[in-house]
Amino acid sequence: MSLARDIVDRIFWPDRDVHAIPVLDGGFSPNQRLEECEHLSDFPAADALAVGPDGRLYLSSGNTVFACEGDRFQSRKVFATVETTAGALAWSPDAVLHVAVADRGLVALDKSGTIVARLTESAGAPIRCVTAVAIASDGTIFVTDGSRNNDPEQWLPDLMQNQPGSGRLVALAPGLRDAKVIADRLSWPAGAVVSHGEREVLFTEAWKHRLLAVSRADGRVRVIVKNFAGYPGRLARAASGDYWASFFALRTQLTEFVLREQPFREQMMKQVPPSLWIGPTLGGRFDYREPTQIGRIKKLGIQKPWAPPRSYGLVARLAESGDAVESLHSRVSGNVHGVTAAIEHNGCLLVASKGHGKLVAAQLRPMS
Repeated sequence: MSLARDIVDRIFWPDRDVHAIPVLDGGFSPNQRLEECEHLSDFPAADALAVGPDGRLYLSSGNTVFACEGDRFQSRKVFATVETTAGALAWSPDAVLHVAVADRGLVALDKSGTIVARLTESAGAPIRCVTAVAIASDGTIFVTDGSRNNDPEQWLPDLMQNQPGSGRLVALAPGLRDAKVIADRLSWPAGAVVSHGEREVLFTEAWKHRLLAVSRADGRVRVIVKNFAGYPGRLARAASGDYWASFFALRTQLTEFVLREQPFREQMMKQVPPSLWIGPTLGGRFDYREPTQIGRIKKLGIQKPWAPPRSYGLVARLAESGDAVESLHSRVSGNVHGVTAAIEHNGCLLVASKGHGKLVAAQLRPMS
C-alpha cells in the first residue's frame, strides 16, 4: 500500500514531500566535532541562546531565562521567569529581550526582566507555538508559529499527527504591534533569521525538511534547500556571511515508514507512551523499551556510531546557496544530542544540547 500511495502522490501531488532521505556526505559528512567541544556547563533542557547588549549570554531552560557571564559562563543569574516553558530568545536594537512562552505566545522584557509587551494572537488566531524569533536592524520582528494545534513541547505529537501544515511566519512592528502573516500553511516552521543583506528572512520547515526565504520587499517565497537529512530548527548568522543551522534530530527510514502508515500510527499514539513511540527523540536517558532497528542493538556493550539514529547532534554552516560548508556531529553513540541552538560569540560557536542538557563550545575554523 505504501508503494502504491507513493506512486499516486508523485503523479497527482508532485509538490508533496516524498523525497528519499539524502546521504550525509560532502559538508554533512559525519565526524565527532560536537563530542570534541569544550563542555561549559549543564542546564536541564537547555533550549535557546542569545548574546545581550551587555555581552552576557542569555539561555532559556525550563521556565527560566538565565544571564551567564565569566569564564566558561559559570556565573549565572536568573534574569526572568515566565508562566510556562521559555523557548526562543532574541534581542532587539533597543535592548528589549523577546522570549517565546509555550502556549502563551511571545513576551518582550526590558533590561530588568519586566514584561513590557505581549503577543498572543495574529489574524484572529491564537499564537501558541512560537519556535523562533528574528529581529532586523530596523526593529521589525519575525516570529515562526510552529503549529495552530500544539505548543513547542508537543513537537513529536505534531509530527506524528501528520496533518497539513498549520504553522506561519509572522512579522511585527517594534513593541509587538501590527502582526501580519507573511507565510502560512507551513509544516512546523522551527527557525528564522534575517539575511545578511536584510532583504530576506530565511526560515526552516522541519516536517518538510527544507530551508526557504521570503522577500521583505514583495513577500515572494523561494525554496533554498528542498530536502535535508534531518529536521532543521533554529538559524543564526555566521560572521563569515554564512548561516548556522541546528538540526534537532535526523530522519530515519523507520520513522518515514510509520508516518505513511496511518492506522498503525494512530494505534501507536493511543496505546503507547509518547517516549516510546517510533520516531525521533532529542536524546537523554536510554530506556530499554524504546523502539529500535537491528542496527542500534549494542554489540559487546557498544552502540555503533553509524547505527540508525533515534537521537543525534548536528549543526551545519550553510552558504547562501544552502550548501553545507561544514558540520559538527554527535553521532548515535554520542552525548551532545538534540541541538536546538547554535550561535557565534567571541570566536567560538556556542551550542545548546537540549537532549543532554549541555552548553558546549567549539573553536571556529578559519574559512578559506
